[in-house]
Parts: sequence; structure tokens; C-alpha cells
Amino acid sequence: MTRWPRVLAVALLAAGLWFGIGVWQRTRAGVDFGDAARAELLLTLIIFVVAAGWVIVSDRVRGRK
Repeated sequence: MTRWPRVLAVALLAAGLWFGIGVWQRTRAGVDFGDAARAELLLTLIIFVVAAGWVIVSDRVRGRK
């Protein structure tokens, strides 16, 4: 049961990095900040879910509960 804080922390870190880098790249290319942020939201959500799943599966493979 103590796994969830770790899952959320890793997933939030991955999603935050994805969002930050994506917005930075888009604004450097000349896109308005609001448009860049909206464009990155869907992929950020997908990265969050994939990262959370990755942590859960890797914990199971390593034998952690």
C-alpha cells in the first residue's frame, strides 16, 4: 500500500518534465504560451499514465509490493 506515493511521484516528475520541455520547445519556435500549454496537455496526460504503469509493472517484476 505504500507504493502509491512513489508511483505518483515518479509519474508527476515524468509528466512535469514532458510538459515543461514541450512548452519550452514550442515557445522557442514562436508559439504563444497558452497555445503551447494546451497542445502539450494530452500528451502529458498520456505520459503520466504510462509512467505510472511502468512503475507498477517494474515493482511487480522486482518483487516489491
